[in-house]
Amino acid sequence: MPKKFITSALPYVNNQPHLGNIVGSVLGSDVYNRYCRKSGEETIFICGTDEYGTATEMEAIKQNVHPREIVEKNRALHKKVYDWINCEFDFFGQTSCPEHTKLVQEIFRRCYKNGYFEIQEVEQFYCEECAQFLADRYVEGTCGLCGYLNARGDQCDQCGRCLRNNDLKDPKCVICSGVPLVRSSNHLFLRLDLLQNKIKECMDKKKYGWSENAINIYNEWLEKDLISRCMTRTLKYKWGVPVPLEGFEDKVFYVWFDAVIGYLTFLSQIREDWEEWLKSAEFIQFMGKDNVFFHSFIFPGILLASDSNSPTVDVINSTEYLTFNKEKFSKSRGIGIFGMDLVQKDLGPSCLWRFYLIKRRPETKDSDFNILDFINVSNSDLLGNIGNLCQRILKYIAKNCGSKIAVDTIDEEDQKFIDNVNHLLDEYHGCMKKISLREGLNKAVEISSVTNKYIQDLQGKKDKIARGFQIGYSAIVFLAHILEPFIPETSKKIFRMCKAESGIFPSRFEIIPKASISSDIHILFNPLTEEQLANLQSYVQTESKPDISAIEGVEKLAL
Repeated sequence: MPKKFITSALPYVNNQPHLGNIVGSVLGSDVYNRYCRKSGEETIFICGTDEYGTATEMEAIKQNVHPREIVEKNRALHKKVYDWINCEFDFFGQTSCPEHTKLVQEIFRRCYKNGYFEIQEVEQFYCEECAQFLADRYVEGTCGLCGYLNARGDQCDQCGRCLRNNDLKDPKCVICSGVPLVRSSNHLFLRLDLLQNKIKECMDKKKYGWSENAINIYNEWLEKDLISRCMTRTLKYKWGVPVPLEGFEDKVFYVWFDAVIGYLTFLSQIREDWEEWLKSAEFIQFMGKDNVFFHSFIFPGILLASDSNSPTVDVINSTEYLTFNKEKFSKSRGIGIFGMDLVQKDLGPSCLWRFYLIKRRPETKDSDFNILDFINVSNSDLLGNIGNLCQRILKYIAKNCGSKIAVDTIDEEDQKFIDNVNHLLDEYHGCMKKISLREGLNKAVEISSVTNKYIQDLQGKKDKIARGFQIGYSAIVFLAHILEPFIPETSKKIFRMCKAESGIFPSRFEIIPKASISSDIHILFNPLTEEQLANLQSYVQTESKPDISAIEGVEKLAL
């Protein structure tokens, strides 16, 4: 059985995560890791906080504190959010640790020795009042290309174009609001132009297992002639990995040089033989599409330039964007639900959020988080379908079968049901293996729907109704296995009520001939309360309050 090294793109800690951050990399990688382990595969699942760089410094300057304070505060928030949504990492590291500095500097020295770095003199904004060179985010002004008033030193968020110094009109230092000068400074550039063919030769062999948008982004960049890319920055607090080269004592590495090496740092912190282990493992990375370039060109370029023993990534699984009621998430504008909202406010249980976010995971195109849709999915898929099915079957067995299961024979209709479920099982595994998690979840829900129909069709068939419900017991145990990667806590409840074990996936759906159930049968999912609905409603002022009063409780649906 192959080993798998599964990583979630390292979340940046200048702020707390929003739902789009969570669904784009962290939750998807957790679901896939759980699936692989339940399939009997050996995995290591890594994440951690990306802590260095200009954005963290900028937030520290705004709050008049050292970047370390921002990092420690926001790292704790990230960890609380991921714990709440039940993401189980084997290791959750941080890039500001000494081990990371050591590995980044070691890899840089090899790249530099091998001739893949060059020194270039760069014209850069310099603030005399602050007595320092200004990194891109430290300068704002008017975009000379489109007229946007709040363009950054390197890029205009309005027109999306990269800017040179002379493209930025009326520049000002964001620290002191002074007018900066333009001076020259030496920086280190990674020779992507020398690495382009090596990267292509290496990654072309692997890209066919990637998500479609990752392939498209990679191919678009391949059509361009790559140029050297600056890998150093001058920062006020020198908040980054120091550059170990004479003449660059005032510089730190660009965050995208050090952050991608973080995966290797974190692996090395839990396995002394990490390099040897990784050689025989499949390297699978999860991220949003805006990170694809850095993982398909910068990261492999660094490894190839350093003659590293570490293999380059095998699979990149990237998502499109999740919007919130058709708008971009924005903390400053109060648009969207953010991680600590889930932790601190009563917005429903974590299993509901895991389920819905995967249900709307933007795998092939942008998807939208909508409050009413969120409520409807909770009512239809969880309460009305999965929850009703489990409650209905277990209540019947407790009441009419003495809490015992004893199936001696099956008829043609039963066999047709079994075959139908196994067909859906094959489709489920096909989706999950190619990391189409949204479709995998849909197949799991479809198995529940098929079982519900099988149970419903027993109405009026007194001669087989007891046996049919006992066959239904096998189906909900099987469903608990299928749902476990998505909503593990719910599956635990089903296993406990059914007195069944979790373990690896059953190879096929088969009838359990003899078993017994717990005397403690309870509802899996409760409708969202009026208070929870009101809390959700507070995020969307334009929508009417969703009404769930028409949804029947599971008790009413039991036979």
